[in-house]
Amino acid sequence: MVHADRSMYDIDIMVLLGCCLLPKGVRAFERHTHDAYEFHHVVGGSGSFEVGGKWRPIRAGDFFYTRPRTEHRAVVPSDGDYLLQYVVFLVLDTALDVQVADDLMARLPEGVPHRAGDRLHGFFAQLSRLSEAGDAYQSRAAAFRFVALLYELMAGSQTSHHGHPAIEKALEYMRSQIGEAYTLDDLATRLGLEKSYFIRLFKKNVGVSPMNYAMNLKMSAAADLLCTTREPLALVAAQVGFPDEYHFAKRFKQWSGLAPGTYRGRG
Repeated sequence: MVHADRSMYDIDIMVLLGCCLLPKGVRAFERHTHDAYEFHHVVGGSGSFEVGGKWRPIRAGDFFYTRPRTEHRAVVPSDGDYLLQYVVFLVLDTALDVQVADDLMARLPEGVPHRAGDRLHGFFAQLSRLSEAGDAYQSRAAAFRFVALLYELMAGSQTSHHGHPAIEKALEYMRSQIGEAYTLDDLATRLGLEKSYFIRLFKKNVGVSPMNYAMNLKMSAAADLLCTTREPLALVAAQVGFPDEYHFAKRFKQWSGLAPGTYRGRG
């Protein structure tokens, strides 16, 4: 997980410090603060979020944030549920970006979940890759893309919607089964849908193909495991549904542009 410290950066404009997918195995955090805005987008499961002593339920499709130095934490029930979420850290310059900060306070209250729907996973996966590219221009692009999303949410153009029941079932299955190996045929059979129809329906509702969505989930979780643990590559591969570590390494390099060991070494 990224820990933001504004004093470490010479900032003259908004900076996106990082975007990461927290694995579903993370069940609770101690109360803590950051020197940056911390944004959350829940892509699977449910839990609770505490801000300023107030608890709010959170679930898939919710988007919420805390301001710098606001004490907060997230907790997942111990009854077998999980919480899969993207976390983004953004620093706003107190002089140059004051309008963004003011607009956030006025239109998206701190700590209050906003229904953003199911169409943002691909966006956050791309944002994560941009923020980790190590290129100043791509990092700046990530910051502006994210702020553009904030204004779409403030304007109400990213509203919650009820998708097709079969797609909701597929999304929940993919999110809860990151550690399992399955095929497109398995998914279509599970849903009782003809495969080509399922692909069209999924792309219409989510914006990407089913297996691209599933692979984004698996590779994002693997990236987090590589950066936050010292587990052997074979074990990381198994935890995201790849019994063959060499196949996993090939797919991870296609996804991230780096071999798993190189990716881990950057951290």
